[in-house]
Amino acid sequence: MYAGARNLQTACCRLGSGALLLLLVCSAVNAGDTLRCGSRIVATEDRMSEVRAACGEPALRDVQPQFDPRQGRSFNDTEVWTYNFGNNQLLRLLRFRGGRLVDIDTDGYGFVPPENPRCTPYDLVDGLSKYRLLARCGEPAERREMSLLSPEIRRYGRRSQQGEFVTAIYREEWVYNFGARSLLRRVLLENGRVVDIEDDGRGYDDPR
Repeated sequence: MYAGARNLQTACCRLGSGALLLLLVCSAVNAGDTLRCGSRIVATEDRMSEVRAACGEPALRDVQPQFDPRQGRSFNDTEVWTYNFGNNQLLRLLRFRGGRLVDIDTDGYGFVPPENPRCTPYDLVDGLSKYRLLARCGEPAERREMSLLSPEIRRYGRRSQQGEFVTAIYREEWVYNFGARSLLRRVLLENGRVVDIEDDGRGYDDPR
């Protein structure tokens, strides 16, 4: 996939604007398989060290432990790196497994992170990525991490020789404290994104 993606991108760049179908294919390759950092291009199957050399340190490096039910333990082999290239470019989320890039996703347009985030309970909304949540509200007062098995069972192979595996969900519970006049907010994240927000008792004044 690594060599193929780059060869296809080079071919697209040499074609004129009239080759609409191939241009659409190029867009799909650029969106999901490759990322340009300055004059360099990174692609799926690249190593972490290669991505860092091309794109620099990410704005957020999120380690997401995954549970392997066959061995009964967790492995820290999954990471998501967030790159914020500014207001005019999309945020890029790069997922690595086993030290290699497996997926490139987007998360809306980038932004200049505030120096002193000022967060209210209304700033906590479903769908926020972890990076946007941290930029908007800062670190939570408490956090708890766990790895759960997804109820979804996926099957692979031909029907006569089918096997099954379960997928893992990296879950975090963050608690935000807005003071004694407000309720605590418990924020549930799954695989780096907010999926639920609940009230969690009366807040408190922090003397720090």
